[in-house]
Amino acid sequence: MGHDLITIYWLKAVEYVLAVSYLPLFLLFWRFASPRREATVAVAATAFGWADQLAGFFQLPANLFFHPGHTWVRLDGGDTVTIGMSDFAQQLVGPLGRVRLPELGALLVQGEPALTLETGGAAVQMLAPVDGRVVAVNPALASSTDVVKQSPYEDGWLMQVQSSRLAANLKNLLSGTLARRWMDTVCETLGAQMTPMELGKVYLDGGHLVDGLARSLSHEDWDKVARQFFLTEEGGRNA
Repeated sequence: MGHDLITIYWLKAVEYVLAVSYLPLFLLFWRFASPRREATVAVAATAFGWADQLAGFFQLPANLFFHPGHTWVRLDGGDTVTIGMSDFAQQLVGPLGRVRLPELGALLVQGEPALTLETGGAAVQMLAPVDGRVVAVNPALASSTDVVKQSPYEDGWLMQVQSSRLAANLKNLLSGTLARRWMDTVCETLGAQMTPMELGKVYLDGGHLVDGLARSLSHEDWDKVARQFFLTEEGGRNA
């Protein structure tokens, strides 16, 4: 009986020694496995923290209606509206080389390509926020696009459109609180797609935004990002 007890205690001791010997191996494995998880968490935290800071930079005037493709509409009375590009859009693309607008009398269809931005050797389209006929284009754009950068919601307007389906079109646009929530989501999406290194390049000294938020990306990736947010990528979602 005593011999059996000794044997049992001896076996328990061996089990204990084996358990203790495996502990360093487990800790070593955990050390190598943990950084990957921590890095993922750090990237996510950086992206969403950056998005929170960025969201407040973009103007969204309460009297305007916004298309998810980042064009806006201002009611001018009757069935005529003024159309422009959002503050987010002009800061995303950076310096504009040229804005190609439709000719007078051209018919626009909500959610279909209406104008083209040329910048840095690339050209990206933007969608029409409403149906209608073009009755005027901003004459200031013929000589310079700087006005769009300096005043996207006032002097930098793009064109005026006469729409017979205005009431129906406005139901597909965003304004007020809904517009702000949409912009918050846009910022989160952009932040999640850019690495911390790229996010760090969107600020100048003093905390001001760089003109052209996606300029730290490669040419190919920048084009892809612009088309994604303007909803003009192949198979993209039009309104």
